[in-house]
Amino acid sequence: MFYILLAVAAIAAVGYFIFKKVHAASAIFAVGVLLLMIAAATGRIEYSSAKFDPSGNAFYDELLIIESLFKSRYAGTGMAIMVLFGFVGYMRHIGADAKTVVALSKPLRRFHGSYWLVPLGFLVGTLLSLVVPSASALSLLLVATLMPALIAAGLSPLTVGAIIVTSSTIAPSPLEAGLIQGAALTDMTVTEFVFDNVAKSTIPALIVIAFTHMWWQRRCDIKDAAKKQAELTAKVGAPSLDDATHTAAELQESESDRRVREAVERAEGLPGFYAVLPLLPLVLIIVSAILNRMDLISFEADILPVTVVSLMLTMIIEAIRLKNINYAVDSLKEFFAGLGEAAAGVVALIVAAAVLVEGITQMGVIEGLTNLAQKSSGAAVLMVIVFVAATALMALVTGSGVAPYFAFSEMVPGLAAETSIHAPQMLTSIWSASNLMRQGSPVNAAVIIVAGALNVNPIDLVRRTMVPMLAGTIASVIFAFLFIA
Repeated sequence: MFYILLAVAAIAAVGYFIFKKVHAASAIFAVGVLLLMIAAATGRIEYSSAKFDPSGNAFYDELLIIESLFKSRYAGTGMAIMVLFGFVGYMRHIGADAKTVVALSKPLRRFHGSYWLVPLGFLVGTLLSLVVPSASALSLLLVATLMPALIAAGLSPLTVGAIIVTSSTIAPSPLEAGLIQGAALTDMTVTEFVFDNVAKSTIPALIVIAFTHMWWQRRCDIKDAAKKQAELTAKVGAPSLDDATHTAAELQESESDRRVREAVERAEGLPGFYAVLPLLPLVLIIVSAILNRMDLISFEADILPVTVVSLMLTMIIEAIRLKNINYAVDSLKEFFAGLGEAAAGVVALIVAAAVLVEGITQMGVIEGLTNLAQKSSGAAVLMVIVFVAATALMALVTGSGVAPYFAFSEMVPGLAAETSIHAPQMLTSIWSASNLMRQGSPVNAAVIIVAGALNVNPIDLVRRTMVPMLAGTIASVIFAFLFIA
C-alpha cells in the first residue's frame, strides 16, 4: 500500500508541476526517474515490465531501462510523429494550411443569424483540426478567419469563441499523435485503430457535442442578454449589447492576430488547389487502406512513407509555381525544423510518460489494478471510469490534453493483457477525455488565445465550453463501450 500511495503522490506531483507551468515533459520525466531510483533503492526493480540485460547493479539497471525507453519511443511512434510535424511545419511555411482554413470558412459567410451556425461552425472547425493538429495554432487561424465570419453572421462573440476553442478535440484522424501511439500500443495499423475503433465512439460523440453546443450557447446568450438588460436599466450609460462585437473587432490589431492575418493574406494569393495539399498524407493513407481491403494492393501505407511522398510532391509544385527550384529545395529546412519541434514537444512527452509509467509499474500499481480487475468484470468497467476521471481531472488542471493521455495510455496494454478490459475501448475513452476536458481549463492555450482576442475573462469562456465538453466526454465513453468490440 505504501508504494501505491507513493505512485499516487508522484502523479499528483506531476499535475502540480504542470499546473505551475513547469515544462510538462520535464516534470513527468523528473518524477519518473525519481520513482525508478526509489525502486532501485528498495528492491522494486523486480516488478519491471521492461526487457533488459541485468548488470548486477539495480541503479545502473534502471538507467538501462531508461535507455531502452528512449530508443524504442524515438525510433517507432516518435519518428512517425516527428515526420508528420515536419510536414505541418512546411505547410505552414508555404501558407497552404491557412489556404485550407480560408476555403472552408467562406461558406459560413452566407448564413445570417441562425443558431444552426453553431453546429455548422463546430463542424468546420473540427474538419480543420485534421489539417492543423495544434489546438493553439488552429485557434489563431480561426480567430482571424472564422471568428469575423460567424460574428458578422449574427452569433455572439462568446458563442463564436466557444466554437473556436472546442474545434480541436476528438476528430478521428490517422495523423493525430495520440492515436498513432494508440495504434502502436494495440499492435494495429493506424487506420484500423482509428476507423475501426476510435471513430465508432468519437464521431457520434462529436454529433452530441455539436447539438449540445447549439442548446448551451443559446441558453447562455439568453441569460447574458437578460443580465446586461438588467444592468442597463440599473445604470445609465452602461455598455450596449453590441459592445462585445465592437471590442472583438478592435482586438484584431493585436500582434499575434496581425501575424496570423498576414499569413492568411499570403495564402489568398496561392492557387486554390493549395488548400488540398495539407490533406495529402490523410488522403493517401485512406486510399491505400481502401485499396488494400479491396485486394488491389498488398500493403497499407504507413504515415512516414506517405508524408515523405506528400512533402516531395508539394516541393515540386512549389518549384513549378515559383519557377525557382533553389528556393523550393531550401524551404525543406522548415520540414527539418518541424522534426525538431516534435522531438522537443510531443515525442519528449511520450518518452517522459513511458519513464513515469515504468516507475509506477515498479511501485506495484499495475499489479494492484490487475488484481482488482480480475475479481469481476464490473471492476474492469469501474477501472476504465476511474482512469477516465483521473485523465479528465488532470486535463482540467493542466490545460493539456497530451500529457494526461500519454501519462496513462502506457498502462493500458498491460492491464488489457491480464484482465477483461478491451484496450481500444480504454484508450479511446482516455484519449477522448483528455482532448475534450482540456478545453474546459482556463489555463488551456486555446482558451487563453481566444479569450484575449475577445477581451474576456477565460473563466467566462470556459463556462461556454464546459458543458459541451462534459457531454462529449460522457458520450464518447458510453459509445466506446457500445460500439467498439
